[in-house]
Amino acid sequence: MAILIPSLGFARFDTRGELRLAERLKDFLEENAVVWHNLPVGPRSRHPDFIIVHPANGLLVLEVKDWRLESIVSADKTKIELLTSHGIVRESSPLEQARKYTFDVVRTLERDGQLLFPAGHRFKGRPILPFGFGAVFTNITRKQFDQTNLKEVLAEHLCVFKDEMSDGADPEEFRSRLWRMVYPRLGEPLSMPQFDRLRALLFPEIRIRQIALPLDEPMVPDPSDRTLAVMDMHQEQIARSLGEGHRIIRGVAGSGKTLILAFRAEYLARAATKPVLILCYANGIAGRLEDTMQNRGVEDRVQVRTFHSWCYWMLRTYGIPAPSEREYPDYEKRLAASVSEVVKAVDQGHIPTEQYDAVLIDEAHDFEPQWLALAAKMVNPRTKALMVVYDDIQAIYKGRERPVWRQLGIEAQGRTTVLKVNYRNTAQIVAFARRFASDVIGAPGTIADDEHAILLPEDAGRQGLVPEVRQCVSIDAEAHCIAEWFLGRKKAGYEWPQMACLYPEHWIGERVAQVLAKHEVPIDMAKNNRNRVSTKRVAVRFLSMHTAKGLEFPCVAIAGLGLLGRHGEAVEECVRLTYVGVTRATHEALLTYSSESALVQRLIT
Repeated sequence: MAILIPSLGFARFDTRGELRLAERLKDFLEENAVVWHNLPVGPRSRHPDFIIVHPANGLLVLEVKDWRLESIVSADKTKIELLTSHGIVRESSPLEQARKYTFDVVRTLERDGQLLFPAGHRFKGRPILPFGFGAVFTNITRKQFDQTNLKEVLAEHLCVFKDEMSDGADPEEFRSRLWRMVYPRLGEPLSMPQFDRLRALLFPEIRIRQIALPLDEPMVPDPSDRTLAVMDMHQEQIARSLGEGHRIIRGVAGSGKTLILAFRAEYLARAATKPVLILCYANGIAGRLEDTMQNRGVEDRVQVRTFHSWCYWMLRTYGIPAPSEREYPDYEKRLAASVSEVVKAVDQGHIPTEQYDAVLIDEAHDFEPQWLALAAKMVNPRTKALMVVYDDIQAIYKGRERPVWRQLGIEAQGRTTVLKVNYRNTAQIVAFARRFASDVIGAPGTIADDEHAILLPEDAGRQGLVPEVRQCVSIDAEAHCIAEWFLGRKKAGYEWPQMACLYPEHWIGERVAQVLAKHEVPIDMAKNNRNRVSTKRVAVRFLSMHTAKGLEFPCVAIAGLGLLGRHGEAVEECVRLTYVGVTRATHEALLTYSSESALVQRLIT
């Protein structure tokens, strides 16, 4: 059974014949074949009906026509005249259309170069992937075709007919008929990196760029780079198959939740008539998403804000006085007052609802139920495009209640997608995080719509080093340990911006930063950049553990873990925060402590 993208229940088919063909392709093709339906392809955004890729058999482009034999008036190799209710209509031959689409794809591969046979090979410069094209006639049988002279202008070996794609057709014969349209293979089957590179070239929107690492990849593929990071097949299928209306994404750390949200925001923005709003809790991920929307060319259509900055913006926009520091000296109380003012103004009609064609909420586990209900009111009822992304394990703010979606005006029943595979971290980091947080995480749930089920992460099988836990005699000693570790990572080949230092309190980060400066390790304190991670400076990123949510770095050091909980925080809160911190590391992690605590005991046992 092949992978169909978008999945069958969410794809938009122009004709019943396209739907029938999609069903046959999904059921009859090999399980490692991938079928994309009606998606823009390559730099010219062509829209072939179907593109099929199989690592061994090649790439096939199919055009589908629901024409009946009696409607074809005349035909040549490039044009066909049809009798319609509007009179005679002249259309391109489906084989000619498919041929042009196919060679657009081939030219895309040739410009990149990595999917061509190299210099010195007897097929130098030719694609390593065989390719072909064909046409499918869903209302004409082969017998009907054979009784006409259409075979003079339509190569019959490049055509599939109604009787050959019926539910009762022989799957083996169906597969053979399709792959005979493809030129013979000249080399070995595509490897997984080559297959992913092909996907990235065909569909640039699935590339993992800004969200994945602080080091932004170039927008144009580097010819010397043999790998391109892309969504995995499951993530792409989910991103393209979300459908309309309210959508809930539940996913473990590193499962691609934010990546899918960014993909969805871009997709919705390109069709929106009103703005699209992305809401986050922390400045760090808000900055990354803001950069993403800018790099994908939709920054004028998508607003990215933290929830509280959006509240203040609403108050300013509609001329409502915001709570002042004089009225509320306590910062947290001032933020709460700003939310209350917005809620009141919306209820009284001073701030309008339904302002956005879409609202997407990242890290919704950090939102109060009242905030979620307020955001839901901002969605255009015509589009109903609300997307909520969350992971209960990462809920690190005290007092947050579990949302009951239906009470908030959010339709979650049957609209929840679960992501359990962690692609970000190595198997060793996932195992480490699960071990010390197991009793806090609790028993896993298995039902997607169960609002109270906890998701346990499953690793994707990527191997690496077990996180190191080191005891030191003081915070300064921790800082020297971390400095030496970062210098070692630099010698191992990592760049400074691929490293981050996390800390539970700002004074700890400042002490560590002072020591790193003495070791001539360049640093970038996030507090100097609205808690947003800079992609400009070549330096180690310094972030609070709270601010780092949603971000990731190859190498992460966490300082001062022994001091977590000293202000009376429950052990569970400390465990969740440490879980978030450790899972920011994609490759290696170092945790240091100089004070014993209940949390430390978990880490060292």
